[in-house]
Amino acid sequence: MAPLLCFGLKIYGQWMSGGQRRLSKVANPSNHLSVLGNFVGAQLGATMGLREGPVFFFTVGLAHYVVLFVTLYQRLPTNETLPKELHPVFFLFVAAPSVSSVAWAKITGEFAHVSRVAFFLAMFLYASLAVRVNFFRGFRFSLAWWAYTSPMAGAAAAAISYSMEVDNAFTKALCVALSAVATFTVAALFATTMVHAFVLRNLFPNDISIAITERKVKPIMELEDSQGNDIEANGADATATEA
Repeated sequence: MAPLLCFGLKIYGQWMSGGQRRLSKVANPSNHLSVLGNFVGAQLGATMGLREGPVFFFTVGLAHYVVLFVTLYQRLPTNETLPKELHPVFFLFVAAPSVSSVAWAKITGEFAHVSRVAFFLAMFLYASLAVRVNFFRGFRFSLAWWAYTSPMAGAAAAAISYSMEVDNAFTKALCVALSAVATFTVAALFATTMVHAFVLRNLFPNDISIAITERKVKPIMELEDSQGNDIEANGADATATEA
């Protein structure tokens, strides 16, 4: 857990006093990944039988999750606006409460009130995103689509833990449905990624074109343009030679 602690000290320090890297300027749904690691670490530590470490990481994750959640919900004018192609990362809203509910259940040994509060929040966020179909369509495939997998898998795992505590037909149907959706999503994304990577060979250009900051990818785009111009020039020379 030492690397996780060092990473947290760096990231959270930047959020508080990092100038251009403070949270109000860099906040976007992908920041949930930096919080998610604390809950995963807490769950892992509790599974290993540790007592104080899991509570520590859970506390740190919870404190920063609340701040991040409020910051993102406010949609501050200083926040980065994500292009439409990166909309799948909005599903990361579901990941932290889902994993935290299971983590706290591992720490306490039961799916008690705190775990249920986090689980119900995850289910509400899941439903609120799932009904916004138009928000998640209308753009081509890219690696950003893999952002669907972790939240869906976390929600399915939380639903399974909840159904073991509250055993009825509805909870069983819920965990089966969420597990089926997560499994289908992972399989579909894996197949689609393989097709774009090895058949169509257009996987990575898709991700270059949707980068948030154009300045960082400009040299790459210029290199691609120059290569394209060289190919066109060589083709024209070959045609002229044949003529």
